[in-house]
Amino acid sequence: MRNQLPIISVLAPLLFAVILVCFYRGHDTFKKIITLVGSGISLLASLAMIPALVSGQTLGTDASFMSTPFAVVFQGDPLSIFFAVIFSFSFFLAIIYSFGYLAHSHAHLRYYSLMLVTQGAIVGVVMTASLFGLFLFFELMAITSYFLVIHEEDEKAMYAGSKYLFMTVVAGLGVFLGLVITYHLGGRLDFVSGGYISASPLASLALFAFLVGFGTKAGMFPVHIWLPEAHPAAPAPFSALLSGSLLKTGAYGFIRLMYFIYTPQAVRAANFDTVLLVLAVITILLGSALALRQDQLKRRLAYSSVAQIGYVLLGIALYSHYALMGALIHIFSHALMKGALFLCAGAIITQTGKKNVSEMKGIGHQMPITMLAFTLASLTMVGIPPFNAYYSKWYLAVASLEAGQGYLVAVLILSSLLNALYYFPVVVNAFFPERGKIGAGKISWVRDELPQGMVYSTAFLAILCVAFAFIQPHWPIVLAAKISTALF
Repeated sequence: MRNQLPIISVLAPLLFAVILVCFYRGHDTFKKIITLVGSGISLLASLAMIPALVSGQTLGTDASFMSTPFAVVFQGDPLSIFFAVIFSFSFFLAIIYSFGYLAHSHAHLRYYSLMLVTQGAIVGVVMTASLFGLFLFFELMAITSYFLVIHEEDEKAMYAGSKYLFMTVVAGLGVFLGLVITYHLGGRLDFVSGGYISASPLASLALFAFLVGFGTKAGMFPVHIWLPEAHPAAPAPFSALLSGSLLKTGAYGFIRLMYFIYTPQAVRAANFDTVLLVLAVITILLGSALALRQDQLKRRLAYSSVAQIGYVLLGIALYSHYALMGALIHIFSHALMKGALFLCAGAIITQTGKKNVSEMKGIGHQMPITMLAFTLASLTMVGIPPFNAYYSKWYLAVASLEAGQGYLVAVLILSSLLNALYYFPVVVNAFFPERGKIGAGKISWVRDELPQGMVYSTAFLAILCVAFAFIQPHWPIVLAAKISTALF
């Protein structure tokens, strides 16, 4: 169906970034309005495409930028729309949060213009109808993300940024090598349900080149090493986006690769699905175990993100209807719960200056709204019903049993227990510190001393972690089911 919404969702943030840079004259209100409008138009365009997702339509035009094989066509199929809504919504809330978070920071113009360009780039990753377009926006997103990681410009940020940049280059080279081989084998780079590249030694090489590229961006073991450094160094709103959105571009790349470019026979002939499954299990267990050892809150959340992306990769690797449903629902849930947790961490640092879990005894009495939001998001991470992550883990468990891989259910249960071990003590100590410790014995609570935008955006994300359980029908499950049903 001919429609301009896909291109609007991509170009609106990019256009408003140009307007911001060209016409900003130091007026704070102008800066905030331009940033919010640019991000908001992209969000509204993405939301307006949901009816097409429900009906299984593909929106867009045949107009292409550049020529074959470098043609970039903007189209939104159900999978693209699902990701675009998550990404644009996450950026919109992060920008609202940033208005308060950056009040006493520096380089506002650079930060907000880069946020808009990054939003346009990440939506562009999912709204282009070819592997080349995906790669183009993938690289743009990587470059702008680097500058956001080093925003603080201190020694820690520059070190984290250098590691992130190195791994980004590795990821880009991996995707580029896979792209070149794919074009050599198929003479095309567009997406076709069921795939069109058959099994061959070169196809296997391309798949593993993509494994390095998309796996690095996703934070998969063993190419996850940039992630624990980048999250603590980046501003909290961008940390939330790194975990909740940018990691998912790697997962999106794997889905496009395995369901739209390479045939199932080619994937299985290369044992690509088996390798991805093994790496997913290691990623889940390693991320959970390392998170348990971290005292710094943002590093604990970063390693938790490693584990959570393992769930998504597990769902993709199992190659079944329920498994893909579980992966998609977890992508949605993780954007909410990890976004809320990182925003909570930023709020704690802003109000108290505390960064370590060991320093946060009794903090629930100082920051009740923030810590209640942290509690809701933590319960979701563990997978307790009726919170959103329960549903994704349920479908992953069902898919594991259907595949005859019962041990994966044990992996999911063990990881959930580890989640409880490194999240629940934070919550308990925040509200019920030991006698004689800070905050013990206090009865009255004080209001969070934070800008309203920070409080409301954090609380809103936390509420959404459970709200969808009480909405009939549970639309994230319905949308994920429609996407996965169309592919099997």
